[in-house]
Amino acid sequence: MKQMMLCLVLLFGVGYVHAQVINPPPGSEGETDTTEWRGWSGISMGFKPVKSLSIVWSQQWRWDNDFSSFDRSLQQISCAWSPRWNKFSKAQSLGLALRHTTRPDRKGDVQGNDRFLRWQVEHGAEFDAGRWAFETRIRFQNQQVLALKDGSDPTQEGASKQWRFKGEVGYNIKGFKWDPDFAVERFVAVVPSGWVPDGAWRMRLGTSTKLGKQHKLRVFLQRDVEAPYSPAPPGMTLFEVGAGLDDLRQTGGVEWTVGLQWRYRIKFKKKKSPQGDDISS
Repeated sequence: MKQMMLCLVLLFGVGYVHAQVINPPPGSEGETDTTEWRGWSGISMGFKPVKSLSIVWSQQWRWDNDFSSFDRSLQQISCAWSPRWNKFSKAQSLGLALRHTTRPDRKGDVQGNDRFLRWQVEHGAEFDAGRWAFETRIRFQNQQVLALKDGSDPTQEGASKQWRFKGEVGYNIKGFKWDPDFAVERFVAVVPSGWVPDGAWRMRLGTSTKLGKQHKLRVFLQRDVEAPYSPAPPGMTLFEVGAGLDDLRQTGGVEWTVGLQWRYRIKFKKKKSPQGDDISS
């Protein structure tokens, strides 16, 4: 119980850490520093009704503007199926998830919450080589607007669709409880035909440790990089490709994220028959 309380205190405390990014004053020479620090915290609970299927519920809270303002909260239910036919199939998994996001908007005369719904499908694979562990993931996600703070029709907002390609490597350090891992992920946005491809990069360095048989604590440092973007190819205008000023990203940005997550795995007690056979498998 003490370990659980410590995890929860650390979980909520990440939002109160402060960082500072120094920007040149308006009108001065020099480029504006577009670096921003964010904080993510979350809890998740998972269980396996059968060996080949896992179900996880998670709740997250996120802060932005150098940890100074609350950005959003989200709830997600996900499941992953890993066939148990042979060693090759055990290393594969197919996943499906549904995410609900609430994002407060305190700007302008009308204030309130914007809400979004995202579904995603993915394929994952993993294999070990000694103390090394390797994972890959391909995900497609589709996010739509459920409600807007000003009460306008959410169906007028287009869906945000992305492909994500992720590779991760981890290492099991002998006699050490905090095993490191490093991941690189490429985001590729689905854009209309004729537009210049758009995307972003994410790199994450993390580690995790077990706090008992059912508890796990994970921390990570993440870097997201996004470049300036124009949907119009060189020599063409936005009008010629059917784009507007809202589709133009004049400056890129770098976002650093400090994350903390507590995971709990529900384990069911196995029941045995009078002959001693496991009847829960």
